[in-house]
Amino acid sequence: MNNIFSSFWKTKGGVGTKMSVFVFLFFLFAIIVGVVHVLLETQPLLLFLVWALIFFSVTLVVVLGSGSAKRSTNDSSDQGKLSAIIENLKDGLVIYSPQFKVMEFNPAAEEIFSISRNDIIGKTIEPKLSQIEKFKSLTQVIFPSLASSIAQLSETNAWPQITEIFIDDQNKKFYTVLNRIIDKNGEISCFLKLIKDETREQAILQSKNEFINTAAHQLRTPLTALNWALENILKFSEDSSPEIHKIALEAFGVSERTLKITNDLLDVAKIEEGKFGYSFKSVDIIVFIKGVIDAVLPFARQHSSQITFIHKNINELYITIDPDRLGLALFNLIDNAVKYNTEQGLVSVVLEKNENVIKISVQDSGVGIPENEREKIFKKFYRATNAAQIEPNGNGLGLFITQNIIKRHGGDVGFDSRVGRGTTFWFTLPIKNISVDDDSSIFKNIS
Repeated sequence: MNNIFSSFWKTKGGVGTKMSVFVFLFFLFAIIVGVVHVLLETQPLLLFLVWALIFFSVTLVVVLGSGSAKRSTNDSSDQGKLSAIIENLKDGLVIYSPQFKVMEFNPAAEEIFSISRNDIIGKTIEPKLSQIEKFKSLTQVIFPSLASSIAQLSETNAWPQITEIFIDDQNKKFYTVLNRIIDKNGEISCFLKLIKDETREQAILQSKNEFINTAAHQLRTPLTALNWALENILKFSEDSSPEIHKIALEAFGVSERTLKITNDLLDVAKIEEGKFGYSFKSVDIIVFIKGVIDAVLPFARQHSSQITFIHKNINELYITIDPDRLGLALFNLIDNAVKYNTEQGLVSVVLEKNENVIKISVQDSGVGIPENEREKIFKKFYRATNAAQIEPNGNGLGLFITQNIIKRHGGDVGFDSRVGRGTTFWFTLPIKNISVDDDSSIFKNIS
């Protein structure tokens, strides 16, 4: 009975509203019964109390019964919707107690792990189950520390916890999202783990990378030979045949762009495979930056742009870098600043030194980057719409490569931009020596 009253007071409508309805109905019926019996010269007070009590009881039962039935129907409907959602999830869902007892195992999880729901519901997952082939993948997903390798993609103590899990001997890769359900007492009632099987996508990505790698290698050799031939034609035709020289110059430009795209594709493939080798050495950063600027100057002259180098109070500073890789990153930034600058625009390369890091900025007075496109600017193959209008032949790989190189040097990279006013790309580098594994890869976080 206490549960009935408790349920009633939780239904829609305030307590005062419900009490008013009962009081009104009670006294209305009581007055009617009393008047009738007074007119019939019976015992009005006794009959008044009897009839009032009967009416009150009947009304309470009817109201509570209808409300309870409605709530029961609603609860059943909501439960059905929730079950349908779980059943139709594309990703696997495992719900388990704090004691690792499986409470829910949806069809997608059955398919991912090749385990029947009936075989796992009610079963307690323990690390020793990883020794049984049937439960190996599931156990390693529930206990990621047992997996061949893992990558924590969320902060250590943050919820939900997002993890990338590799199971090498089964060639499987999973993304998992783990969250906890807290009850009204603040205790954990259960855990929900969502599992996305990336095995097939990883295989497709691997095949794509292998294809690009093979195709790019096959293209680079003939393109290099073609460039060499066109350079010779340019050299011999400069004075003897202006028409041939002009045609050869255009062909050489197209060939060089194609060769750059090929080299960029090869670099991206190496980055994603963790094979973009690095060779670190101590270098005077002033001399290094001047060398990169000198390499860009011929291109800048073609665009009537000037490049200045500002390094106040810094005349010599040695830091540990890979000059070839970092040179490519800085070259990309200066090249973009020239390419997307205004006519006869100024490009400034600025070196600043703080306590533990240096900051290199490349400023231009060009078109800027639209506000709604800034989050995508470092993604593979992405180009801002206004940049694509100015230079249709870009491939959208330069900034992706640049960001990878800077990250591998232990630095950070970013930009500030105003449309129509220009953009400043900057990156930081630690002054102290850094240690980076040659075969590590960070493409997952920034692709």
